[in-house]
Amino acid sequence: MKSIILFFLFVIGLFYQQKSTAQSMVAVEQIQSYSLMMPTSNYWHIPSNVNGILEALDTGLLADLHLVRDKNIKPVINNITKQSQMGKFAVNWNKSAQIPFHAYLEWYEINPEFVYLNKLIKISESKKDSIVSIWFITVSIFNQKQEAVFKKTLLMNLVPQATMGIGFPMDLPSSTPNAIMQALQKGTSLFTPEMDDLLFVEAKVPTAYATDNYWMPIVQNKTRIPIDTNKQFSSFVSSAGVQLLRTPSAIMNKINLKDKSSKNPFIDMIPIIKKRSNYFDNEYYEVIQPLRDVNNNKDYSLLSYIEFNTHANETGNLLSPIIFLPDSMHTIYSDRDSIGYFSVEENVKEKDKFFNPNEIWNGYDSAKKFNIGTLFEKKAIISAKVIQGHFKKQVFSIHINYANDIKTIYINDQIGIIALGKNKPYQMVEVTPIEDLELKNFLLLMAFSEIFQLPI
Repeated sequence: MKSIILFFLFVIGLFYQQKSTAQSMVAVEQIQSYSLMMPTSNYWHIPSNVNGILEALDTGLLADLHLVRDKNIKPVINNITKQSQMGKFAVNWNKSAQIPFHAYLEWYEINPEFVYLNKLIKISESKKDSIVSIWFITVSIFNQKQEAVFKKTLLMNLVPQATMGIGFPMDLPSSTPNAIMQALQKGTSLFTPEMDDLLFVEAKVPTAYATDNYWMPIVQNKTRIPIDTNKQFSSFVSSAGVQLLRTPSAIMNKINLKDKSSKNPFIDMIPIIKKRSNYFDNEYYEVIQPLRDVNNNKDYSLLSYIEFNTHANETGNLLSPIIFLPDSMHTIYSDRDSIGYFSVEENVKEKDKFFNPNEIWNGYDSAKKFNIGTLFEKKAIISAKVIQGHFKKQVFSIHINYANDIKTIYINDQIGIIALGKNKPYQMVEVTPIEDLELKNFLLLMAFSEIFQLPI
């Protein structure tokens, strides 16, 4: 008798378990996308093949809700054209009226200020500057009475990551269209029945670059030489072995313009400085930049004279508050011996060089270009500083661009190296092999020396 009762209870339990896990059908009716940030662009357009998006729903949220998508119903793809269309759907269930549930997916790129003002997420002030846009991903599921049985939104920040790419990084789009779609697809797969509404997540995406006619034709598909800066040295591998370069901190000595005595070590500089307009508003310094080439056992130093514009942040006209005094009064020393000199020009427009923000690429393979459908004007490339000089008998120039952290190194008017990095080198392309290793190492040291960096 006891065994019969146990079997009966087992059958009842199995019945209720099957009932609780019974699967219902759902039709994904529409997938909709829009960007408030770049409404006239096309990088946010949903691709014609949405199988990956549907699979993200199938294996994620729908599986958790015990819903099975009716694969005979093809979702309407809607890249909307107006802000007023956001959140609105054309409900047409003629082909799916008998299906119990109906799902909608929305992807919208929103201005972060809207998110902050409405206190939708908590973000530290220091992090806000790095967020260009935030994607709203919303999944809504309705029953046959058009009542919402599930509706939640996930907020996603796309964080561009450094790759082998070299060029002008784009603020928008955050990445290439394919990478953006993959990130949004991943975000869609994160939905669960238990998730908090307005959950905030971040996704790493490869940086997108504007096409240009300066670096792009040179660096495409070229070998990148990585430069390790994890320790106190910058190191890279050359044909002569591992090279170690070190840049100690610069030394700054303020020039006292009021001291006209013979004891003033800068007495000869005062007449030169006083020829500057508004010299009395600014500060002037002698700057000594030590440089160390470990492999060649060479110690160099750069002796320069600079003007510090104390009102630079107020005027907003300068890329850097530091201006090098004109002419070739800046000297290169090897130990105590003078071996060269240089001059520095500020904000130099590169002749016939421009970048095109309407067409983007991955910074490595120019065969993978995307026209994003905008009509912006091509923009001139302006080097923040152009350093021209002589190192022993070699003529060189270094073009520094703060906007994309590229240092372009010329030898005898030919591009030798294109190096990438803000304050330290990250990678480089050796366009024309430089056989003189001492010269190459010196120019890399000089290009990334402290005195040419943009002050924080």
